[in-house]
Amino acid sequence: MEAMPSRGRYGPEYTPELVSAIASCSAAIARLDARISASSVASAWGLRAAWSGYARGLQLQGVEIDEIDVFSWGCGLRIEGRPFRATNLGEFTEFDDWRTALLSEDALGWRDGLPTAVIDPAQAAAHPALIRAIDRIRQYSRLDGTIAPWLGLPFALRDQGLCTRPLPSLVGGAKALRLKRQPSDADWLTILRSLHGAADSGLERLDHLERLYRDAQRAIVREYRAGALPSLAALSIHRPLLSPQSVSQLLGLSVAGASKLLERAASAGLVVEITQRRTWRVFLAADLAITFGYIRAQRGRPRSEPPPLPASRDLSDVFDAFDDQMAEIDRILARH
Repeated sequence: MEAMPSRGRYGPEYTPELVSAIASCSAAIARLDARISASSVASAWGLRAAWSGYARGLQLQGVEIDEIDVFSWGCGLRIEGRPFRATNLGEFTEFDDWRTALLSEDALGWRDGLPTAVIDPAQAAAHPALIRAIDRIRQYSRLDGTIAPWLGLPFALRDQGLCTRPLPSLVGGAKALRLKRQPSDADWLTILRSLHGAADSGLERLDHLERLYRDAQRAIVREYRAGALPSLAALSIHRPLLSPQSVSQLLGLSVAGASKLLERAASAGLVVEITQRRTWRVFLAADLAITFGYIRAQRGRPRSEPPPLPASRDLSDVFDAFDDQMAEIDRILARH
């Protein structure tokens, strides 16, 4: 094995602990990237991950905000019991442009927008791709005090070949990158472990979202007359916070009809009501209810998933129709 490059003025000291952290973090990012490329819920995961990543970026900027509050903002619903956030503080002004960049096919767009002083020095070629990606964010954050550098890490990872697309849940960094001329080895280790955790969390949430998708298929099959349930199931996968009013607007139902439809979805285990007042009800997709602490995780062994439904032409037609509903909801939300 070739000797690791000396520290010099670039990167960390390559101790065994740090080398192990680089390897495991890179592998975690690769696993997430591979799963996303083959997932039927990649689009919905991408939007949810963008809200999660943006919350992390705001926290690195010193904004006291929880992830659920960014989901609340993104879905346009205020959650009972959560602190009110003023809309004139400009906390979310960068989100739309960032989301557009994440979806762009222009692989050079983010790199071309960097300050000209952000460069890979000659010695960077001898360092791991993950270190080069993080160092770009370090340089960027020293020049720009906004949220932009933290939001840039998914692009830096993509540019260094660690993933095939920017993965929005991998927003990150550390205040030490901005505040210290030379981050310590402990700072590097903290950043790597945090990024590793974000990749593992992104993969876990993808697992849960894919299970919700399969649970929705089973719920539709169990219904004698599914009616608008497939549309609501598809909507809850893309927009996890829903109210009767928002469902009414997006699916063209009456508010009373939307309320009854949400109750059907709750009975099927697809959504969980998280408010107490009957006058302004809010429901959360079941896969996030435990994540955000609205219901308790079951103790003991994880609940086993029901076996796959037997293959048949009729079921194939039902599932194809549900996938069409998923695509249609994606188009509807893109216009809002």
